[in-house]
Amino acid sequence: MNEQRVTVRDLVLFCHRSGDIDHRFTPSPTGQQGIEGHQRIYRRRPASYRAEFPVQCVWDGGAGLPALQVTGRADGYDHSQGLVEEIKTCRVDPARIPASVTQLHLAQGRLYAALIAASEDLPAMAVQLTWLQLDTDEEYPLRQDYSRAELDAFLHATLRRYSQWLAQVQRRLQRRDVSLSTLPFPHAQFRAGQRELSERVYKCIHQAGQLLLEAPTGIGKTAAVLYPALKALGTGRHDRVVFATTRISGRRAAEQAMTRFVEKGYAGNALSLTAKEQACLAPGKACHADDCPYARGYYDRLPAALDEALEAPLLDREGLADIAGRHAVCPYQLSLDLVPWVDVIVADVHHIFSPTANLAEHLTASGGRWTVLLDEAHGLPDRARGMYGAELPKALVMTARREAPAATRRVLERLNRQLLALLKLDWSTPDGHWLDAVPETLASALAECVEAVNAEQALDAFVLQSRPALRDVYFLALQWQRLLECWGSEFRLELERGTGPQGLLLRVHCLEPSRLLALRHQAMHALVAFSATLSPQRWALDTLGLQAGAVAWCTPSPFSRDQLQVQIATHVDTRLQQRAASLPVLAALLRQWLLSEPGNCLLYFPSYRYLEACMQLMLEQGWPDGRQRWVQGRAGQGGAELLPLLQQARDVAAFCVLGGAFGEGIDLPGDELSSVVVVGVGLPQLSPGNEQLRQLYGSRYGSGFAYAYQYPAVQKISQALGRVVRTSTDRGKALLVDARYADPGWRQLLPPWWEYRDYPTAGGR
Repeated sequence: MNEQRVTVRDLVLFCHRSGDIDHRFTPSPTGQQGIEGHQRIYRRRPASYRAEFPVQCVWDGGAGLPALQVTGRADGYDHSQGLVEEIKTCRVDPARIPASVTQLHLAQGRLYAALIAASEDLPAMAVQLTWLQLDTDEEYPLRQDYSRAELDAFLHATLRRYSQWLAQVQRRLQRRDVSLSTLPFPHAQFRAGQRELSERVYKCIHQAGQLLLEAPTGIGKTAAVLYPALKALGTGRHDRVVFATTRISGRRAAEQAMTRFVEKGYAGNALSLTAKEQACLAPGKACHADDCPYARGYYDRLPAALDEALEAPLLDREGLADIAGRHAVCPYQLSLDLVPWVDVIVADVHHIFSPTANLAEHLTASGGRWTVLLDEAHGLPDRARGMYGAELPKALVMTARREAPAATRRVLERLNRQLLALLKLDWSTPDGHWLDAVPETLASALAECVEAVNAEQALDAFVLQSRPALRDVYFLALQWQRLLECWGSEFRLELERGTGPQGLLLRVHCLEPSRLLALRHQAMHALVAFSATLSPQRWALDTLGLQAGAVAWCTPSPFSRDQLQVQIATHVDTRLQQRAASLPVLAALLRQWLLSEPGNCLLYFPSYRYLEACMQLMLEQGWPDGRQRWVQGRAGQGGAELLPLLQQARDVAAFCVLGGAFGEGIDLPGDELSSVVVVGVGLPQLSPGNEQLRQLYGSRYGSGFAYAYQYPAVQKISQALGRVVRTSTDRGKALLVDARYADPGWRQLLPPWWEYRDYPTAGGR
């Protein structure tokens, strides 16, 4: 078998973790503080001491086991003392750190010692674990002495255990690759355009490139991109596939596609990652052994759970929960521990692109080449803005201060003083102010808050459970710290005065996250970003952070142009200042449409207020006989009712907000949907934030209004139009209502798949 590479750290984490899940000691100190602590210790050591000492060995396996190439760097090695040192930094009393954590670090030191003793033929070695308490700068050493025989036995037992696991993994991979060699496309034949799309995806993976794919809704993009990605696993072009989604509907489509591949003979496996809150088997419990039975003894039961999970072809949320329940382990942590050993991962984009992206970290740490298939890629920039944003209400800080223990209360008082200082700035308007940077004093106060709460958690595991405001401030402060680490010219700090003495609200905005997305792309082997709405291509390439050499391709439509007949009514001016005057004409137009066009219809409006005003006037004019009426609630109420209603009835007029939950990502084939109406052009609201974005786009790309307003608007229109024609036999109609559609600049941005005709305003229809 091929020689497998593994680091000492990965060996230890796989073979020598034991005990409970306990994250109370992991957030502190920061990486930079840890590096500085190591450097201070190095300066105290004698001249014979060598920092970051490299180690390596090759183990031949034997007895059919894969050979291993082991590499690593010991924190310190002193040849004159025969000592290997493992250094860890902390902000708590080391005596309070769980024994399982200490034993894990000692095991890492023992492996380093065993490798050094073997390479230098030493009869014995000492292993010293040194905790450095950063606040006091005190060292707490723990030393253990081992003979050469003891070290050799420990090393060989570790290598054998890991190699046996790899042999099991490789047997599964061999079965997978045999199945992939004959795996057919999951449908009877390729639809028009699907084969060429698949070929371009395979070529992108083969060349380790980036591909932007625009294809009309209904062509079957999910299966068409997954099929070549699976085939590339069997030919060794990459090692893992991540199907990244921006919507639950995308995850379901990927899971359904993987089920069809398994039914066709695919012998690999697929894992669906679920958010921790949704995966949890003990809701309301804290994620440590003092409160959650699935965290208690997790690592002792993990090997058996991994063995069972590895053999399951499809690990969706329910399947993973079943295995986790049988072995009494946390399903969320189990899913992360499975990441290095599965072929396909279906996950929300948050797991890959956010500042807390556990999946991206695990994939990078485990090595190998991973390809991302980015579904509904047009939605990523907006999602990323949310991921790289944060708030901090002054009122919450004051509530947390009242709840907090004494030491943390003093830290929150200092944070509150920094918030008061912001109120004394010369604000640009009485109610709002924008800054290009976070004041250093505020950043320091937030860091002190995180450190203080970490120290409290080490003393009391339940400190946050009983203090909800303190918990919220703590997690907000953690998010602020992450954003400060990646701050750049695209970030802004917004100050909002609010009402009352505690009304101050701080918001961090990442206006244009393409730089941060590009940093995430660098770790990927290949990236395929696909959607029905990625035009203009230059805008999509820029805002997704794709590199200059990325390939952009628009697939021909498999549908005939007359399958969706689009009419454009330019005699109604829906601009904000003209809405009141044109509302009677709009209501009459939509009433006539519902009278003359049978079947279910989705009517999209740019706002709830406009929707409600128009519907009320339609009722006064006389609601069309035989038409059911459904209205999307302001806060999304009743959303679960719409899709079943459209599947069962054929006379529904559903009033929705453009760009909302029903503007994309829903599949209504056949006569479940016959027509759509889009009122307005869907421009984002004029706001200080959007104006900041327009200015930033203008400075970067020279097209501020188009990038910030016009292109996102047309994207929403395109998605709405894509709801009607989903299969080769679907036919339907659409109506676009706005005077701006008479402008060639708007008209040329509409999806190229369909025919567009002017709505007849005289002489009847």
